[in-house]
Amino acid sequence: MRVCIVPEYPMNLMTGGLQVQALRTFETLSALGGDIRAELFDWTTKEPPADIYHFIGLPSYLAQVVELVREARRPYIITLLFGSDSSAICMWSAAIRQYLNSQVLRRSSRYNAVVNAQRIVTATKADAEAAHVIYGVDKGRIEVIPHGIAPEFYHLSPKPWQDRYGASPFVLCVGAIQRRKGQLLLAQACNALKLPLVLLGPVLPGEKDYGAEVDRAVQANAEFGGRWLQNLNNHDPLLQSAYDASRMVALLSASETQPISVLEAMAARKPVLLQRAAYTRDPLFKDLPQVSYPSLDQVVRTLQGCWHEAKPTRLSKEFSWPSVAARLQGIYRSLQKD
Repeated sequence: MRVCIVPEYPMNLMTGGLQVQALRTFETLSALGGDIRAELFDWTTKEPPADIYHFIGLPSYLAQVVELVREARRPYIITLLFGSDSSAICMWSAAIRQYLNSQVLRRSSRYNAVVNAQRIVTATKADAEAAHVIYGVDKGRIEVIPHGIAPEFYHLSPKPWQDRYGASPFVLCVGAIQRRKGQLLLAQACNALKLPLVLLGPVLPGEKDYGAEVDRAVQANAEFGGRWLQNLNNHDPLLQSAYDASRMVALLSASETQPISVLEAMAARKPVLLQRAAYTRDPLFKDLPQVSYPSLDQVVRTLQGCWHEAKPTRLSKEFSWPSVAARLQGIYRSLQKD
C-alpha cells in the first residue's frame, strides 16, 4: 500500500510544527516498513496516484489537489489544527463564518475537502469538537492522535551541549522566530533577570523585522551567557542535548494547539513555562506554570519563580513517534478495507 504524505507547504519554503509532523510521519512510516510504503508528495512525479493520501494541514490551495485525489477515486485523510479558543461561542461563530464562506460567498472548495475526507485527524479532543461543530464532521470519522515526538527525547544527555558550550544552566526556547511565539518578550524578561537564554530556531519568512529585534535582545543577553542558534534542526543531537542541559523551557505563545517543543521538553522531564491560552486548558498542560497575560512585569515575576522553584514534568510514551505512526497505520489499513 502506497501512502502519500502531503505537507501544507513546500518543505524548502516553510518551517514549523506541521512541517515537522509531515516529515516525521514520512520518516517513521518508512522506518517501520511492512505493507505500507510512505512517500512525500511530489509535484513532478509521473507514478500512478498513491493508494491513500494524508494531508498534514489544508491551506486553501491544497483543496484543488484534494479534488484531483477524489477524481482519481483515492481515499484521503486530513490532519487539521485549529489552535483557537474552544469555547462554544467561538466555535459556533467559526461555524457561521464557515457557512457564509461556503454557501453564501461560494468559497466551498476547502469546506468540501474537509467534509468529504474519509477521516479527520486532530491532535486534541478540543480540536475534534471544533471539527464537528465548525464543519459538521461526524464524530465517527474523527480520530484524535497526538503530535509525535522522537523517542530520543525520552533519553537525553546534556553532554554534547555542555562539551561545546559549558555546563551553566539556561532558559531554553525552541521554535521558528515569529511574533506569535513571543521570543522577544522572553528575551527582554531574561535580560531583566540577568538569566541566560538560548534560542534555537530560524527566522520565519516574513518576520525579518521581528527577527532583528530578537537579535538585538539576544546580543544583550550574551553578557549573561545566552546565545541564538538558527541552523539546528529537530534531528540534531545538539538540539536534543540542549533540552537536557537547560534548567527550564519557556514558550510565550497564545496561538498553539499542541506545541511540539513543549512535548519534547516534557519528555525530557524539564520544567516548562507557558503563556495562558486556550490550548493550555488541555489536561496535558493545565497544571504547568503560566503567564496570565503577556506583559514584561508579569513574565519577569513568573519566570523568576520558575527559575528558582523549577518542577520537572513528564510525558506518556503514547506521544512517541512509533506509537503515533502505529495508530496512523491502523487508519490507513481500515481505509483500504472500506
